[in-house]
Amino acid sequence: MPSSLIMLFSKYGIRMLSCVVQAHPGWDLIHATFFLDLTDSDLTPAELLTKLDLMPLVKRIELLDLPLTHGEARLAVFTLEDMHYLFGMLRELGDGGLAIMYHMGLRAGEALAEKVSSYFNDNKRSLEYMLLYNESLGHGRFKLERYIDKAYCRIIVKELLECIGVKSEEPNGQVFRGMLAGFLSKLWGREAKVVETKCITTGDSYCEFEAKTK
Repeated sequence: MPSSLIMLFSKYGIRMLSCVVQAHPGWDLIHATFFLDLTDSDLTPAELLTKLDLMPLVKRIELLDLPLTHGEARLAVFTLEDMHYLFGMLRELGDGGLAIMYHMGLRAGEALAEKVSSYFNDNKRSLEYMLLYNESLGHGRFKLERYIDKAYCRIIVKELLECIGVKSEEPNGQVFRGMLAGFLSKLWGREAKVVETKCITTGDSYCEFEAKTK
């Protein structure tokens, strides 16, 4: 992030609550989304836009109120507490609720794979992009530990959204497990089975997922 931008925020008492920076293989520019608090600032939003527009590295700037977007995708924002409540209600349904969570992730993973696979000619890079995409949305911190194309991969996740603050005797990452299965099945062109081998809900320090083709 340019130091001139940080100095501008500091000078006018603007607090930066969050920043999401995106680079895309087909873009010449970097897309950045800032969540700013102007409560204690003397600048109006219009005045801030004028000052930002004059900065040499800024090519285009927009003030977003609603709806929020992440790149080309529209965002619907939920708090972590909201998500825990929604997931908790599904878990209370037992095996049926867990199946719903898994298939929610499965369909989302399949849809994402159709988009991401067109960006790269390399399956590993497509998977790495998918993990970065999820991380940029605040779903956790992801690391690809091992990868064998169209056969196997192992992924470690810290602070997985659906597992934070949950205690369970069984692994709990149903949504991401489904998303990974759907994504890899589409990407590899063959069905991938995903197992969560470690989970913070059972006392492990991180969640771990292994995927294998059937």
